Amino acid sequence: MSSGGSSSTSLRHPTSSPTRNGTYLEGNRSASSPSPEQDTARPSSKNPLTWTVDDVVWFVKDADPHSLGPHVELFRKHEIDGNALLLLKSDMIMKYLGLKLGPALKLCYHIDKLKQTKF
Repeated sequence: MSSGGSSSTSLRHPTSSPTRNGTYLEGNRSASSPSPEQDTARPSSKNPLTWTVDDVVWFVKDADPHSLGPHVELFRKHEIDGNALLLLKSDMIMKYLGLKLGPALKLCYHIDKLKQTKF
């Protein structure tokens, strides 16, 4: 019976937890609902000089979702548009955006590739 009681207790405990988690999820959903809609759309132009902050967020997330995806909100916070993206250097990315060396180098690689494309 104690195992049955503990399993019902464990079932009750997660039931009470989702209320807190549900609150967080609802908060995340409302905060992130506009983002996925905006992030799923490709940049409006191939020319990064005309990109908005949302276009840059899409580019960064698409370039390397695993390494750079977790950092996309920093680009919103710092209002990095296409012009600013092209000016970023690894030392600035680490100092001001707070990325570690690995993700900063990966981002610089993608920015360099972007600069080489004709638009």
